[in-house]
Amino acid sequence: MEEYLKNLLTHFAPYILSENEKKTTKNNFIIQKLTRKKFRKQKIYPNELEKIINNVNACINENKPIQIVIAFGGYKHFWNSSYPQPDWAELFTLKFLTDWLSPIVTIHKSGAVIEFVSEDVILTKMDNYPEKDLDEYSKYFTLLLKIYNKYVPNNLRFRYFRIGEKYEKDKIIKAVENLLPEGWKRWNKLSKSEKETELKRSNRSMMWKGQEDLTKLGPKQKEKRITESRIIELAYYKTEVLPEFLGNYYDDENRIPICFSYGLSQDNSDHWLTLGSTYASVVDYWIGRGILGTKNNEFINRIISKNQYEKIKEYLRTYKIKSDLLPLKNFQSIDVIDERDWEKEIVK
Repeated sequence: MEEYLKNLLTHFAPYILSENEKKTTKNNFIIQKLTRKKFRKQKIYPNELEKIINNVNACINENKPIQIVIAFGGYKHFWNSSYPQPDWAELFTLKFLTDWLSPIVTIHKSGAVIEFVSEDVILTKMDNYPEKDLDEYSKYFTLLLKIYNKYVPNNLRFRYFRIGEKYEKDKIIKAVENLLPEGWKRWNKLSKSEKETELKRSNRSMMWKGQEDLTKLGPKQKEKRITESRIIELAYYKTEVLPEFLGNYYDDENRIPICFSYGLSQDNSDHWLTLGSTYASVVDYWIGRGILGTKNNEFINRIISKNQYEKIKEYLRTYKIKSDLLPLKNFQSIDVIDERDWEKEIVK
């Protein structure tokens, strides 16, 4: 197990082209590899496929890296014992993305760049996450990327920035606040079922004891606060695309935006390319917890949700890690489950 985990970080396996792949054009090869079913979790919509084709062609013609951009929460969900720092889930997704892009960096000398964009600028106002904990996640996610970049080819780079540091944080929050009255008006026009759909994620996202202590709110006040969280989220989506902030950032300079569980929600109206977070998981790395499954002397990288964890926690065994390759607190041990126990509980 120790050797397996070490290889996740340090070993990069160059992609070997088949004879048929050698006969195809570089453009078609890269497009096919970016969109292959082994990695994605949703069909590709025609408008998104067209953008991918155009962006790949432009990058190849200009000898530029394939530009991948990932917008994410920029935090670790508080249900995790690893909160507020990254854990194995982040490393598992980095490895999955590396496998995804391995054929591209093998055939395209300019390689690829993955840029993570943290939307944590709104998390304190939206879900009551303490600002100091968001700063801590950012610090150690940055460190994880720095370490990981040492072990991948030079033409594959992982980058990261926080929207609240790239643009004026106070102006973003003020612009969101200005949209809230109109957001409440729209909310009050929704049907009961529409409201339930909108609140599906917000119900499990609120940190009741965070930047503020909201634990003493009554049931109606809590319901209102959860609703406010969703209205803030929707207002933020409208705000970040304003010209003075991100604008058209996700499509500028031939960037290809990808997403994980967001891509399976109603919010993915642009139909961005949707990937898994590992071969076996769709749970977002910042929401979930990284564990290993064991089956026939092989390991399976899994990122589990809170609900999945509650089902399997009695079967988990914790192994201490001797290696100091990753000097972060959540990489000193890992939880492991026999796949027979996983299947027995999850399929119930």
